[in-house]
Amino acid sequence: MGALKEWLLSVTAAAILCALAQGLIPPGPVRRVGRLTAGLVMAVALLSPLASLKGVEPEEWLESWQPQGEVQELEEQRDETMKTIIEAECSAYIVDKAAQLGAECQVELECAPEGDGVFLPWQVTVTGNLSPSQQEQLTRQIQEELGVPPERQQYATKEESP
Repeated sequence: MGALKEWLLSVTAAAILCALAQGLIPPGPVRRVGRLTAGLVMAVALLSPLASLKGVEPEEWLESWQPQGEVQELEEQRDETMKTIIEAECSAYIVDKAAQLGAECQVELECAPEGDGVFLPWQVTVTGNLSPSQQEQLTRQIQEELGVPPERQQYATKEESP
């Protein structure tokens, strides 16, 4: 608040000084130079706070604007939401592929983070009564299309599930 008061006082003082100078300058070419000079003095007075600003990097501004803990919490929520969406979409995809093979099943899929916060399918559990042929075809499709190798794919019948 003090800086604003100081700035307003300097602008007011510059305006009064310029008005007095304009009143004392005789008409003619000298008055035009005087108006130009008064305009420059007013511009300097108005823009003086900008000279005292230091350059701030966007990351510094973000950190000072919002506490780091909140940013991290939002990133964690975003990651968890993305993981949940990917798991649901991939599970629905596998159920659809099984239906195309003529099998009805339920799928539990777990994702794991890979690299830059990207979640990829990691482990799949398919529960349903699939024939060996259907299971083999589904295993191959899961491996080829979702990148989950057979050793991380589990199959259970509805009777075996808890």
